Amino acid sequence: MVGVSDRMRLMQACWVFLVLAGVSFSSGTLQDADRPHPAASLGSCTNEGPVLTDSGGEPIWLSTTALLKNATHCIAPQMPALFRQARIEGLVLVDILVDEKGQVACAQLISGHPLVAGSAIDAAKDWTFRPKKQRGRAVSFYGHLRFHFSTGPTSKSENPCTVAHW
Repeated sequence: MVGVSDRMRLMQACWVFLVLAGVSFSSGTLQDADRPHPAASLGSCTNEGPVLTDSGGEPIWLSTTALLKNATHCIAPQMPALFRQARIEGLVLVDILVDEKGQVACAQLISGHPLVAGSAIDAAKDWTFRPKKQRGRAVSFYGHLRFHFSTGPTSKSENPCTVAHW
């Protein structure tokens, strides 16, 4: 059986580890989270077919809000046990490439703590969307998903699909 002092030492060790690992969360909102990234931000992802573009031919990046409106299936990331024990919260940004069929073809971490990156990326890969068409053909599209890892209740302005709770 683990005593109270053992739990305190474990909690202190967790905090030291997280500080040394460079926890870089912010508790506020990310105003630039939906700002367009160049297509190179998904450098390891390749797209063979046409991509949703604006009138100038530049790829359109959908915000988290736009992605939620087009989602046919979404799941929230899981809160890792270490984060739950340490009661840490913050935002994780994941850029995605969605194929012509509405499946996430690629997901890449843009910002957030590495201990929750895998959970956010796994959740993003499980999302599905209504396929998009442009000029009569099916197209792929890019998007920004913003996940909130939270120790509190979901606020009314947050969608449950984008919040991981402990």
